[in-house]
Amino acid sequence: MSMNAILLTLFFLQTEPTTKTAQKGQQMHKSQAELIAQMGSNSKSVMIVDPKARAADYEAAFNLLKQEKSTAKVVFELADGEKISNVIDMKMMPNNTLVVFRYSTPQGIRFQAVEIEDIVGIMHQ
Repeated sequence: MSMNAILLTLFFLQTEPTTKTAQKGQQMHKSQAELIAQMGSNSKSVMIVDPKARAADYEAAFNLLKQEKSTAKVVFELADGEKISNVIDMKMMPNNTLVVFRYSTPQGIRFQAVEIEDIVGIMHQ
């Protein structure tokens, strides 16, 4: 194989991934544009919140609800529609991205770890 053939092959191999990368970049840009268009059609806006700040807010809300009506049950609603009721205590994990709930059930005390982004709301029941 001549030196020119080797150089031509190396040049081709270097430019091929770049072309594929450019195509992927265009597809990603198109996907982002579609996502923005979909978000624009919804009535809700998007806000980025630091998970640590959101975790601190949920913890403060839990403590407030627990003090206000000690006889009412504190309930957390999750994104999948599940509700964690009879919450006795909640503990934030060190990075504030997970919450461990301690709650009462007819079978006894249970624990459940939940990602902070999966919590939709907190209320009395």
